[in-house]
Amino acid sequence: MSQSTIKIGVRGNRLGLSIGQATADLLRHHLGHAALEFVPVPDLPRRAGPAWPGAALERALAQGDVDLAIQNAKDLSPDPVPGITLAAVTQRFTPFDVLIAMEEVILDELPEGAALSAHTPLRRAQLLNYRSDFRIVDFAGSLDERLTMLERGDVDGLVVSASAVEHFGFQDRVTEIFTTEVLVPAAGQGAAVIEVRNGNKDLLKAARHLNDSIARPEFEMERAFLRAAKAEPTSPIGALATTEGSVLRLEGIIAERDGRRVFRDVETGAPGEEAEIGVRLAHRLLLEGGRQALAAAAGKG
Repeated sequence: MSQSTIKIGVRGNRLGLSIGQATADLLRHHLGHAALEFVPVPDLPRRAGPAWPGAALERALAQGDVDLAIQNAKDLSPDPVPGITLAAVTQRFTPFDVLIAMEEVILDELPEGAALSAHTPLRRAQLLNYRSDFRIVDFAGSLDERLTMLERGDVDGLVVSASAVEHFGFQDRVTEIFTTEVLVPAAGQGAAVIEVRNGNKDLLKAARHLNDSIARPEFEMERAFLRAAKAEPTSPIGALATTEGSVLRLEGIIAERDGRRVFRDVETGAPGEEAEIGVRLAHRLLLEGGRQALAAAAGKG
């Protein structure tokens, strides 16, 4: 490695730094004697309009402000950014969503009208579809802040990603792990990605040591699904791919924002067909009513 210092861009929050540090620890011995410098990159301002959470970090990488970017796979735009190579998708943490509630309560045991902190449109729509009496609290603070809300009694439960819980060591607080029958997670949830600028052969070679042979095609299926559906950053749309022997399986969902209707199905295929699987599933759900649901969620219908 010719560089003496490698600037690693991460999202400017606690989870972003945790993901970056954990991934960089695995990457370190492939980088020679180079020193590692973490560069937290703040998200784009909201006044600029809806943007994928990883957009600011990818911009910093493309502009040369950082040498490589490490971030949550679910934060990436479905569309590749010119000048950037997705070098690796790391081995996946648990991809599901989980419930954290007091006294080991599960979702079905929560009282009528229970308040849940579940700040993404995808979680909100699916929870309301499961039980329309839930009151969803839109609070996008840190997991620590949400745990404080729970302990104060401001909410009856938190719905968060299992991977965030694992990164912070709060597994003992989980009271229920949701199957996809209740909540289909966000595309890419549980995996980290490493991105480098095109032409940086040394970093590309190093990063590819962490490219997971299972997580990569699964993420490519999920991302192709979002891309074919023309998903926007706040779209209530999710996907989870799995590998079952020699069969690739993709479960996808498009929901109305209020949860009254959800459109979900499964598509399967063979290795090498990742993009085609995602496209086939997206087109089918769009025809079934997903197109109108996404347009309404974006304020276009």
